[in-house]
Amino acid sequence: MNRRIGIVFFLIVLLIPHSNAWSGATFDRVVGSNTVRLGAPYNIIPHGFLNSSGEWAGFEVDLAAELARHMNLKLDLVKVNEKTWRSMLSKGQIDAALCRIVHRRSLENEFDFSVPYFFDSPQVLVLKGSSKAVSDLKGQKIAAVQGSIFEKTAMSLLRQTGDDAAQKNVVSYPDRPACFMALGKDKIGGWLDSGMTLMEYSAKSPGRFELIPAGDSVEVVAIALPSNDSAWRDLVNFALQDMAADGTWKRIYDKWFGPDAPHPLPAKRTIEIWPE
Repeated sequence: MNRRIGIVFFLIVLLIPHSNAWSGATFDRVVGSNTVRLGAPYNIIPHGFLNSSGEWAGFEVDLAAELARHMNLKLDLVKVNEKTWRSMLSKGQIDAALCRIVHRRSLENEFDFSVPYFFDSPQVLVLKGSSKAVSDLKGQKIAAVQGSIFEKTAMSLLRQTGDDAAQKNVVSYPDRPACFMALGKDKIGGWLDSGMTLMEYSAKSPGRFELIPAGDSVEVVAIALPSNDSAWRDLVNFALQDMAADGTWKRIYDKWFGPDAPHPLPAKRTIEIWPE
């Protein structure tokens, strides 16, 4: 039912003479060409990457394909990364960006956002088999990037385990590669950061690392869209919600982050579905 309503909405917009009063350039271009240009990553495992066969694969790649299908549009998938998506979206080179984009207030002046489709949370990356829960980290060294919020999170985490030397056992490194190197050399018991970041690094050595949940806080990831185009934003949101309602989103999520996936990450939430 949700999908039918989304399609009807799409067709009605095409027929309303005064639709330009609330639609913008992106919506008009997409409708006129029947093609949507979606930016997705090509260098971030497992969100978007080139696999061993040279094929473009990943969670956001699959999500983009289904998003276009649910909007009844042809897909033009465009390679972006975390440094290029902003300029490409601002210049109109893509119609939307799916690139692990955390919805932040600081981005609101430039872009609009869809409803969230991914829910990140702090995790601890450990050597596989070394620890199974946060309680196992008591008395161990935990790394965090210097100056990041994860320094305080790591200290709080160790204190929760009853570690009297929590402050001393939080080791700050200048950047993420340094944290990862220290863990790989077994100099620390774990590295605390966002789940998305840790999955990307652990993919460099498949099977050697695993994640431990480290809190209930959530950062929401959403599709970045051109600002001031409510018709386009609505169409994207309706399609995402239809994907949640018909099980498409869960199927894609489980493929990449389910218990049997190479990078399991239990979903903290699901896509919000608005009432009819």
